[in-house]
Amino acid sequence: MSELDIAKLMAPLGPFERPPSIAVAVSGGSDSLGLGLLLAEWVRERDGRLIVLTVDHGLRAEAAAECARVAEIFAAIPNCSTHILRWDGEKPARGIQAAARRARYRLLADWCRARGILHLAVAHTAEDQAETIAMRNDHGSGPAGLAGMAAVRPEWGVRLLRPLLTVSRGAIRAWLVARGQAWLEDPSNDLTKFERVRIRQGLDAAQSGRLLDLAAELGVQRDAYEHDAARLLAERGLVHDGGYLSIDLPRRGEVEVEMLASLLRQAMLAMSGRDYPPQVDDLVLSLLMPEEFHGELPEAQSVLTYELDPRGQQLRRGGVVSLGGCILQSVRGRLHVFREAAAIGGRLPVAGGWSGGWDNRFYLKVSKTLPRSEGLAIGALGEAGLRQLVDRFGIRLKRHPIPLPARRALPALWHGEHLVCQPHLKAGEGLAARLQPRHTVTTCGFTVAVGRPHTIYSSVPG
Repeated sequence: MSELDIAKLMAPLGPFERPPSIAVAVSGGSDSLGLGLLLAEWVRERDGRLIVLTVDHGLRAEAAAECARVAEIFAAIPNCSTHILRWDGEKPARGIQAAARRARYRLLADWCRARGILHLAVAHTAEDQAETIAMRNDHGSGPAGLAGMAAVRPEWGVRLLRPLLTVSRGAIRAWLVARGQAWLEDPSNDLTKFERVRIRQGLDAAQSGRLLDLAAELGVQRDAYEHDAARLLAERGLVHDGGYLSIDLPRRGEVEVEMLASLLRQAMLAMSGRDYPPQVDDLVLSLLMPEEFHGELPEAQSVLTYELDPRGQQLRRGGVVSLGGCILQSVRGRLHVFREAAAIGGRLPVAGGWSGGWDNRFYLKVSKTLPRSEGLAIGALGEAGLRQLVDRFGIRLKRHPIPLPARRALPALWHGEHLVCQPHLKAGEGLAARLQPRHTVTTCGFTVAVGRPHTIYSSVPG
């Protein structure tokens, strides 16, 4: 096969503005290079523009030259521009692939969002999909995870597009060969120290086909449940600018149990900012809805048996469920999903004038005019901060509208152990914050009301 119909592949991922502006991540490998060249044709036929983004992770000496080669390939193509992004700073000693992936997506999305580019295309293929499903299967994923990567998913404030999920790598390479276009090879694709490489080498064509058939079947179910969950969230949910979500729970029999599980997964994903949502089983639902829940998850749940993390990812504490970096609390038919303060990482050193994301939930700006700029850090308010709000700032919190679990997880500016500022509770000066979660609360085009103007798709503040 040497022809690929990019118009047919892009059609289900729309609608797109006229003329369209599309960003595409290109490493120079066959998959991403093929997608970039296909999209160049697609935008040209629609009088649009293509923004080619290539990332230098700083992990290999050859990376800079490879990025330059990508820029050279697209330089002669009309309506195309290329921009090289760099991952600076220290690199972790362990989990380098996962860290590089997170850094890459953050760099790509930040660049797009700052310039009003809504669509970011990435070149995951059918083989990538099969490998992902196999890895999730090995890790005990449920049916939502076994549906694989979605063709369209909002993340980091952009629409992440995967046009090639149904296309084989062989078809892409045949298309490139027919045009006399060479591609780059990444030697890390053969390093068996990485799980994905080991999975790739162990999959044959028949196994991949069965995994893709499973993903197609479960994907239809997941899409239906996510759409219904998004509608329910839009009708009954509220995202508070304090970084938590609340929703009026449906009564018994109003919704399917798996749809409710889908709702909880997406809500926790948005409030935790993690890469993947946690499992939601009948135990979690029965804890949250003890009088309403009288069933088991649909038969699709039995595709895989799984156990919750034995280290305590799911706990029951006084009527509260702790799961996936969140605290879930049901009070008189209203569910609250809070970020768990104990799951937030350590404090982030900053200086006056610093701005950026924090905890995958907030965009923060530190004032340039602070009297002392050394030794500053951003961290969760926590119990220590709450005590200082009362003792040092004289703030009365007993009847404050932000619930206690949400207060603990609010961002705060610290100088050593002294609280400098917490903007939501109007303590001190020097820090501005707005809600800008990595993941949207819904995935299907519905908007959930927020306490202040919606910022999920807005540009980064200047």
